[in-house]
Amino acid sequence: GACGQPAGGSRARAVLVTFQAPRPTGNATVLPRRKSRPGKRFAVVGVVLMLLALWPVLPHVWSGTELVRLRHALALGPDFLPKDDWQPPAWPASYRRETVTPDPYFVEVAAKLSLQNLPDDWARGVAISRHLLQSGANIQGGAIHEDLRRTYETILAGRNGYCGDFIRVFTAIANAAGMPMRSWAFSFDAFGGHGHIFAEVWNRQSQRWQLLDVFQNYYFTDNGGEPLSATAFRQALQDRSPHLRLHPILASVPPGWAVEAKAWDYFQRGLEGWFIPWGNDALSYDAAWPVRVFGGVSRSLEGAGAIVSGRQAQIRMVPTATNQAARDNMRSLHWQLWASAAAFVLGFLSLLAGLSLRLMRHGVEPMPSQQHWPRACVVGPLPPPSGGMANQCEQLVRLLGHEGAEVCLVRTNAPYQPGWVGGVPVLRAGFRLVPYMIRLWQGVGQSQVVHVFANSGWAWHLFAAPALAVARLRGVPAIVNYRGGLADEFLSRAPRLVHRQLASAAACVTPSAFLQRVFARHGLSAQAIPNVVDLSRFPPQPLRDPLTAPHIVVTRNLEAIYDIPTALRTFTQVRQVWPLARLSVAGSGPDLSALQSLAAELGIADAVHFAGRIDNAHIAGLYAQADLVLNTSTVDNMPISILEALASGVPVVSTAAGGIPDLVQHEHTALLAPVGDVDALAALALRVLGDRVLARQLREAGLALAAQYDWAHVRWRWQAAYRTAVQQAAT
Repeated sequence: GACGQPAGGSRARAVLVTFQAPRPTGNATVLPRRKSRPGKRFAVVGVVLMLLALWPVLPHVWSGTELVRLRHALALGPDFLPKDDWQPPAWPASYRRETVTPDPYFVEVAAKLSLQNLPDDWARGVAISRHLLQSGANIQGGAIHEDLRRTYETILAGRNGYCGDFIRVFTAIANAAGMPMRSWAFSFDAFGGHGHIFAEVWNRQSQRWQLLDVFQNYYFTDNGGEPLSATAFRQALQDRSPHLRLHPILASVPPGWAVEAKAWDYFQRGLEGWFIPWGNDALSYDAAWPVRVFGGVSRSLEGAGAIVSGRQAQIRMVPTATNQAARDNMRSLHWQLWASAAAFVLGFLSLLAGLSLRLMRHGVEPMPSQQHWPRACVVGPLPPPSGGMANQCEQLVRLLGHEGAEVCLVRTNAPYQPGWVGGVPVLRAGFRLVPYMIRLWQGVGQSQVVHVFANSGWAWHLFAAPALAVARLRGVPAIVNYRGGLADEFLSRAPRLVHRQLASAAACVTPSAFLQRVFARHGLSAQAIPNVVDLSRFPPQPLRDPLTAPHIVVTRNLEAIYDIPTALRTFTQVRQVWPLARLSVAGSGPDLSALQSLAAELGIADAVHFAGRIDNAHIAGLYAQADLVLNTSTVDNMPISILEALASGVPVVSTAAGGIPDLVQHEHTALLAPVGDVDALAALALRVLGDRVLARQLREAGLALAAQYDWAHVRWRWQAAYRTAVQQAAT
């Protein structure tokens, strides 16, 4: 659908802009399609060019190792020849040495290790390696998608991560200690991502390079002499020297291979794929904002961000007589990728030109009279899947439609068209983001205010940030409706650009005073407009008598932040008093199988029903059958599930996480316990189930509280926020 006035002259009540054919929502009027404009051909050509530019990438998107191959190909430099080797202080001019002031955090780490008291740089390298190995790396896991500090702390906590994680942290500590070092790597799959990486220290005292396999807990000698350099170790492997030996760096920790022969086979298989990363600037790399933005998502996207920001060091392959074909393939891929990048940029510019030509006539009409709402473009998700933000977005658009407001919804989670695209990584991003940007440009251009539903993390960068940028380009004031209990963590780690984007919005609105305080700690102002509960959907039920089989309900997703294991353990204690008690968990998520196993282990599997995700239209039926709603979240803002339970007349026992104490008052509208405190939660649940007077008091107070979040009480706040934003933009 498009935004504007419908045929016949009547005013539209709500207009949806989605990736699907538009449909009525509430009293919505769907507008006729606009005629094609001159810029359509430019836009079509741009989209086609962008999709064609992805063609060379598609064969490499099916695995992490192939995505690393793409990064290596983009960063490919000249081959590394023996004549190219160097000895400090004669560093090659093109080598990316660390230039930033050492991070005080890692300077303190180096000081705690007393590195300056050790006799030489080899001893310092061994000390750093032993420090990183001391936990024993006993927790399995993939790459650690964190910044250097958190990666270091995660390694010390015992998670092994990848060899690259160890080398990044080793490099940061070595740089903080002023030690010259570089890294070497090899690949088993022709310079792809399946391989290994070492640290090499320049020992200023003995004037030689010396190799440390930090992750595998090895160093190497030949003929019983000094620890070998990377090139000497590689040569000894090629020569199959009978005197080549490996030694543990830390004897108390098992080495990478329990059988030494397997270690030698491992190193021999990598001989044809050696290369050297042409830089040791781990701190500068980590500080680059694209690295920080994408690093928490995936290592491959982090590498892409480093390339775009110019922080990715070259890799230089070591040529051999038998790896010529592999090196030729990498060079061919290098030029293909840069050609694709050029085509993608050209396509994007063509798309923008087409949009500009097609939409340049779209204006913003004067603000309606004061009894009406400004014409709004709402940017956010819709169910399915149901969730707090999606339900609030759908509800707001519907209620604004009932108010007679003109609303244009740009959906951020529209189904893929065609549906099969959803199963194709990378390609699906283009099929979602390109239509999203087109609809966004169109919707914002015909609105007087933009209402952006925003969340932390990746969702901010993909959807909220573009919406703010388009609003700024089109001169339309934007209101950021920020939600999510992880806001403090996100704002602490986010690049300054995110803070500037929030500060530049016409207004920042949070659902709670809790998030207001979070914003204030980061120097950002925000006003609180609470979530809306549609009381017509949640009619209060009479207080149930649990008899001998009380029914406890949990309505949170099966994710770590909602701590469903604590709910199961709490229910286990309740069942010791009420043997026939039942627990329903309404939510979906990645932890389902682990939670089912835990329920069986606790002996409550027969009493626990994992109902899966229940949509908003049917969740009221579950509340109607509940004697108690239990919430065990560890991070939260203003959970709408608690408000819905209160509106349904169900007593609530919850953790006091995040903004929950701002939402409900302990011993008045709900009962609150510390996060993760199973004993306290169970005691409170048993109080409610065993004390009908208390349950009735909580019910009545909860109903009174929920009534304050009805649309009739909240609507004027949004109307004032919209009008203020439009008036400020006009002045």
